[in-house]
Amino acid sequence: MKTKNTWMAAIAVALPAAAWAQSGVTLYGVADAALSYQTHANAAGNSLFGLQQGGEGFLSGSRFGLKGNEDLGGGMSAGFVLENGFIETTGKLDQQGQLFGRQAYVRLTSKDLGEVSLGRQYTTANTLLYYVDPLGIGAAPSNSWMVFLTGQRYDNSVVYSKDWGPVSLIAQYAFGETAGKPSATSSAAVGLKYASGPIVAVGDFQQTRDSASRAARIYLAGLKGSYGSVAVFANYIHSDRDANFDSSKGGTDTASITSMTTAATATNFAAYNSVFGSKRTDDFFTLGATYALTSNVSLTGSVMYDRTRATAFSGSRTTVYAVADYAFSKRTDVYLAAAYDSVRGDWSGVFANSTTNWTGGSGKPLNGSNNQTTVMAGLRHKF
Repeated sequence: MKTKNTWMAAIAVALPAAAWAQSGVTLYGVADAALSYQTHANAAGNSLFGLQQGGEGFLSGSRFGLKGNEDLGGGMSAGFVLENGFIETTGKLDQQGQLFGRQAYVRLTSKDLGEVSLGRQYTTANTLLYYVDPLGIGAAPSNSWMVFLTGQRYDNSVVYSKDWGPVSLIAQYAFGETAGKPSATSSAAVGLKYASGPIVAVGDFQQTRDSASRAARIYLAGLKGSYGSVAVFANYIHSDRDANFDSSKGGTDTASITSMTTAATATNFAAYNSVFGSKRTDDFFTLGATYALTSNVSLTGSVMYDRTRATAFSGSRTTVYAVADYAFSKRTDVYLAAAYDSVRGDWSGVFANSTTNWTGGSGKPLNGSNNQTTVMAGLRHKF
């Protein structure tokens, strides 16, 4: 009996140490800064030379984060992610000045049942686009403006995900937290991913409501195929918004649609996320490829196109970009990137600053330029 009690005491003492050994916190991040030259950077059509474009490198938004994991035993684990975004050139906070504006959530994972996470998290569309976009969704406005349709993050969200072999499910609901109006500023989404060998395919549906419960919906499909040193990417997004849908009334980071909203007036049709008095639809396409020239050098090229339609509004935007990247190591690379943007129809005149969202201010027309060229030479380090 004495021997048995001795062994039990020894096990009890050892348990906390075993649990600690299976727990850990990791610091990680990316720092991306680039020399940038851009034409038509103001309404007068002048060029700009400096660092970054819209506060971002061409490939990645700078960030640092903490992530933790604890093995609970029996195929269960718990963890968290706190991810900060910052502007490399000034050291200021990115994402509306939020301390952990990129991600902030806690999770519980079961090997058999899947994972549930709660907090500020990427939209399902943003999560799935990562797999079928040539840059995994870049950072500079010239290569990531599809997020004007998909959005990037939901506040107050619950996400469930589960894998069944090559098939993955992700479902998300973001609470609007408006007393008496449960649907106001809420969002719901569900997506699927299939990954087997050289093929990755994704599909997603996402709906966001503003403070008046008007809805914006997106439908996403994408495909990636790899063969040897070549990978080809294609995706399509259809977006439709109810008349008068206001993305600025969807919570911090505007829930599903990124911010920078200006209402349309008699002399100012709209910025990319403006309030339209009628139903608005967008059809967005991406086609691109990456070629691994050597183990250190990769080349990427892509074409992006969006067509916008609404009552008395018809316009389109096209972007062509190319990137040459040289990796010193798995953590450090340098790159040279160039992008050419052009708009037609009622988007004409939209280019007049480095974020490609200029609206001319209240009551002023879109009197910028119809095209913009950007060249960036960058250095990126991951840790």
